[in-house]
Amino acid sequence: MRVMLGPIDPRRRLEDLLHFTDERNLPRIRECGGLWPTALLRQAEIEFFPGGDDASLALDARSGMDAYVHLCFRGAHPMAHRVVERNPGMTMKYLRIDRSIVYEPGVMFVPGVGYANGVNPVPVEDACAQGLIDFAVLYTWMDWNDPAIQERRKAAELCEILVPEQVALAFIKNMPNG
Repeated sequence: MRVMLGPIDPRRRLEDLLHFTDERNLPRIRECGGLWPTALLRQAEIEFFPGGDDASLALDARSGMDAYVHLCFRGAHPMAHRVVERNPGMTMKYLRIDRSIVYEPGVMFVPGVGYANGVNPVPVEDACAQGLIDFAVLYTWMDWNDPAIQERRKAAELCEILVPEQVALAFIKNMPNG
């Protein structure tokens, strides 16, 4: 007798997600029990070293994106590069987040930088069902000399996974001890 498992959940194609932060935030992340959105950090008056400049933080607040922890798919996120450019003394740390975070309630996908005009978050499950996440360009080898592939890769690297409330320490795979 064969057991039918149903369709394969596209979210299983995800690899670990990433969150980039200033290394100076690591003790605070541990004290808080994980990653908190900037809105909650401000509300609780918890000091942190923001990755964005004042303008991007204001855009996040205005668009409501400060209510989420932002995760990316690859370590080459263009915003991370800009953060280091603006803060030369910063030591960037990528935290590896277990992909199972996408099954938590309220987790969203946004096809680009969250605060951009016209970018609407959708539940991750819907993003997978609608083919909004370009798994192929994110996780398989392609002809990187092809300009069309390069454009797809750039677009996919800007996409974000948004987690409301908190990314608990249990989801962070490479949180340093101490």
